[in-house]
Amino acid sequence: MRRADRHDTMAARWRVALLAGWLAAGAAPAQTPLPAAPAVQPERARQGAGAKDPRSVCVEAEVDGVRALSYDCLSRQLQPPAAPAAGASQPASSQLATQPSNRVGTFNLSAERNRFGNTWGKSVTPQRPGVPIVVPPR
Repeated sequence: MRRADRHDTMAARWRVALLAGWLAAGAAPAQTPLPAAPAVQPERARQGAGAKDPRSVCVEAEVDGVRALSYDCLSRQLQPPAAPAAGASQPASSQLATQPSNRVGTFNLSAERNRFGNTWGKSVTPQRPGVPIVVPPR
């Protein structure tokens, strides 16, 4: 095969590859518009995330190119869940079971590490500072 024939074959391959690329790019234009978002129902917008629907979303408004968050909706999302009804009180034992360990008085890893200092995991004797050496004044 001559060098000129090889060059012509390679040029033809490049042309085919470019044509295939253009055809593929034409199938998916970059400026395809997005589908329209569904309209927000006013009742759901007022409910915010305080309602039981986990899919509720706060709506942002845009005025003169500046986005404004719905702080009322965000505040409702951050509210803790409503307490159970007054008739459904828990016994004292179940209330104690849900309290943190340092409040109940049981083992607390952070408190023990603080108490034992650098001897945590090495000795049963807590770390104590050394006895200060007192020198009488002259």
